[in-house]
Amino acid sequence: MKNIHTKTPIQANHRTLDLIEQLVAVAPEGTALGLCDLISAMFSGYFIESGGAVTPAVEAFLRQEIKDEKERERRTRRAAKALTYGSYNLKELIDKLQEIIWAEGNWKPTVAQGYRIAPVDFTAYRRTAVKKLKTKAYVSDANRAVPAVPIGMIASVGEVNGQRVALLKNVVLADLNVNEGAAHKKKLYKQVATELDKDEIAVFDAGFRLVEATEVDIERCLIRLAKNCTFGKTAGQIPERTSEKGRTPTQYKAEIVRPLARKHGHKILAATAADEICTMIDESGREIEVHIWRKLYFLERHLSDVTDERKQHELRHMPLKVMAIYDPDYDDPLLVGTPLLSLEPAAAYKIYVSRWPVEGVPQTGKYILSGGGGTHFVHHPTAMQRLPMLSLIFGSLLKYIAATLPPFRTGFWDRVLKPTYGRLLRHLKKVGIPLSGQLFKKGSVTAHLPVGYDAIRLAKA
Repeated sequence: MKNIHTKTPIQANHRTLDLIEQLVAVAPEGTALGLCDLISAMFSGYFIESGGAVTPAVEAFLRQEIKDEKERERRTRRAAKALTYGSYNLKELIDKLQEIIWAEGNWKPTVAQGYRIAPVDFTAYRRTAVKKLKTKAYVSDANRAVPAVPIGMIASVGEVNGQRVALLKNVVLADLNVNEGAAHKKKLYKQVATELDKDEIAVFDAGFRLVEATEVDIERCLIRLAKNCTFGKTAGQIPERTSEKGRTPTQYKAEIVRPLARKHGHKILAATAADEICTMIDESGREIEVHIWRKLYFLERHLSDVTDERKQHELRHMPLKVMAIYDPDYDDPLLVGTPLLSLEPAAAYKIYVSRWPVEGVPQTGKYILSGGGGTHFVHHPTAMQRLPMLSLIFGSLLKYIAATLPPFRTGFWDRVLKPTYGRLLRHLKKVGIPLSGQLFKKGSVTAHLPVGYDAIRLAKA
């Protein structure tokens, strides 16, 4: 449903349906209709009520509009089949999402020192009850690695009417038949290196390693470092032999630089003096102090996992920039590193702080899927990856829709209105999303096909 008159206001439910229809239009006819019903049920809160069960959620949504029980059952089955067996590509959905939002012109990318910010992160949908699932991921609630569906995310950060919103650019899925977290992470690094534009800078949180990012030639990146990290003051060199006795030195060594002081047992290891200390004032008027080390190098222990000798030599002589940002609102400083020596302290601080909207993508996706935990009840390997992915893609769309619409009051207690996806979900639950009038099922001729026992007998033969 398209609004011909731009000055005519569109109700939230019709605008939501319009964007869903545009997004699923990349899929074939019947699959698009099934996906539209599936996502409409998700946006209407029925997945939260069903706890992540697909069929009960879609059936409850269709019951509001379709009174014919047989027709309702057919459309419910179509939605469930579209999830698992539908012929569509998740990357095409992500590209279509970017195209729709860029075309509307409401979303403006966040820029720092001429670079657009591309945060990279991991999320996982827990599936502890699925015995055939081999992949695992660390879950903070359980404080251990549990069976889960891990997903690597690459996003773009921008603003819509003053609200920060992250849009998915691509995702990297893991092989569910093996538990290889390191291989999945390396695959994500390579995808970032392939997709990163010249005016973009990748931002990684703790859990990623600077040496792993530079190994795959990610030149424009900013990574949060560990508090106890150390670097070399110069590139590693093999020391000269000082005695005729003993073996000839073969290990590369360098003077150690320790950005932050730490305690080892009862001994305090002092921090190395910074090359430069600068002070800057942020937008709220707070004074932030930044300690800068301009040219540091990887130590030999950082390069132990690099198998290519030529690449190892290149990384050994690659200069790095390390910054410790002391914010008065936090007890511990923020330690970041980058191979981009021209990156200014003010830009580094803005870039890292601006990466936080990517955390809201899985938060929104897990909420619309089951109310927060990301629980869902599908057991086909394809569906186990597609359903979480659809929740991430359309969760990103839902946050964008909420930012473009006026805020909805949830009750008399809601005194400070904000355009959030939670308020929009409550509103859509009340008014209801109408059924699609643009999408229709595929007109395939099936009268000649066998049904019942004959179909089963022929399939086995």
